[in-house]
Amino acid sequence: MRDLIQRPATISAKNALLWGMFWMLAGAILGWYFTLVPTSIVGYTWGSTALISYVIYGVAIWVALALPTLLIVWFARRDIPAWEVFGRMLFAHIPVTLLMLPAMFGDKVAYSTFMISPYNAQLSITYIALMSLFVAAVLVWYLYWSFVAFRRVTQFKGFGGVMMFGAAMALSYICSVYAIGELVKM
Repeated sequence: MRDLIQRPATISAKNALLWGMFWMLAGAILGWYFTLVPTSIVGYTWGSTALISYVIYGVAIWVALALPTLLIVWFARRDIPAWEVFGRMLFAHIPVTLLMLPAMFGDKVAYSTFMISPYNAQLSITYIALMSLFVAAVLVWYLYWSFVAFRRVTQFKGFGGVMMFGAAMALSYICSVYAIGELVKM
């Protein structure tokens, strides 16, 4: 059980990269099939575009996820290969793919409305409560795995490591929103 909880740190860097790339491509195919477009590292909305665009969005999110961590690794002068940082951070992003499940098996319009505005008056209280619990569980899982991967590649410990992780995640989110926004404009 402990190995599963610490998976982004215990899996080999090569396997983390391969599994992360597999899930990124699977997420792109599922998003394309179910017409869900990513809006950031943790969000989706209803929309449709070409399959190659979904793959490009996945790569943009991948870069937005790993680049802040890579910059911190370089700033701290750690001797960690860039591909390991990119692989572990992408592997830690796997739980976010599960955020597509409610739209795959439920109402896409309600899902999209919830992802854009969670407390919309058009949604039932039950739907809001269940989706909020589901999204919170997935986000906690994602953030924990991201922290485990971040701690593994940066080797930071203590409160300083948590603060650096928070800064990296905030920067990743901002970069992903900006990158996806620019790609949509193209």
